[in-house]
Amino acid sequence: RASSATMAMMASSSTSSSARLTRASRSQAATRVGYRGARPLARRHISASASSSSIVVAGAAGQTGVRVVERLVERGFHVKAIVRDADKAKETLDAVMANAKSGSVEIVKADLTKQKDAEAIRAALEGAQAAVWAADTKSLGIVPGPLGIAAMAVPALRGMVPKPKADFTALTNFLDAAKEVAKPNFRLAMLTSAAVTRLGWHEDKQKHLDSVVDIPIVRLNPFGVLDVQREAEEVVRTYGISYAIVRPVGLKDDDSWPPARPVLAQGDVLVGRANRRDVADVLIAAATLPECEGKTFEMATITGYPPNDEGLAPSADLLKTDKERVAMGEDLGLGAVEYDATSAGEAFVDA
Repeated sequence: RASSATMAMMASSSTSSSARLTRASRSQAATRVGYRGARPLARRHISASASSSSIVVAGAAGQTGVRVVERLVERGFHVKAIVRDADKAKETLDAVMANAKSGSVEIVKADLTKQKDAEAIRAALEGAQAAVWAADTKSLGIVPGPLGIAAMAVPALRGMVPKPKADFTALTNFLDAAKEVAKPNFRLAMLTSAAVTRLGWHEDKQKHLDSVVDIPIVRLNPFGVLDVQREAEEVVRTYGISYAIVRPVGLKDDDSWPPARPVLAQGDVLVGRANRRDVADVLIAAATLPECEGKTFEMATITGYPPNDEGLAPSADLLKTDKERVAMGEDLGLGAVEYDATSAGEAFVDA
């Protein structure tokens, strides 16, 4: 069934190059859902009114955040780039502006986790059309320490993963400010990660989809990052604002996984690689297209195929809203008491 989906995509493409998607060797469910409704996306999905709009990017100096800024500026947006280190960020963002034909960047020096910078963040959000949350996990309370991920090695080998100590103060302060001073139709596009729900699934579902659960990054779950991001998503969903949540698979840069055709999926079973430029394009679409509102979805980059001129809207329109998925009985990794494999939600994942 995976090859059938691949062939369908090849038939719809104007190129004869082979598509490549890395996937778990036994993950039939992952492959099926990974291609569900995965119409190709285009880079030309932003409205012509971009020049009169401002979008805030939190974590603008990060590896993905800077790509978001780059793409927004190319489309004529005024970008308010929130960064911790203005001098360091200026070097990177100056290069972005040097290649830009339109748009502009305003650097906002502020640490999302510091109360002293609250006014600067509030000022950045004033009158904003949307924001992209691409901040690193430090903003959610995860502080790896001097040894970084190496500190996880011994506990992981013993099957022990430290319980994360999440702190969502920075996120909630950001959302509060947006509700008070941004435009009434403000939208938040949040960057998290694929696989965030898998360890939260009921144990029966984990066994059913073991090929996407029994992989290193999920089992290791460094510093509880998957759990923290899953909880952060739920904070956004329940905050009373317009949102869309984007969960890319493994992030890669141009030299190892070039930009190509992004595809969308739901069910949190997608595996593979995603180019950061493609992730930036999808985040921008998530922040601006009505078809993305109230939806959480995964994305990957299929190499060898260019983006299709149909754009993201038709594909996003096929996806279910988070409320619909809850109503359908899908186990969304939030601590399901039981797993009903016959529910409409789980049938949707397996289809």
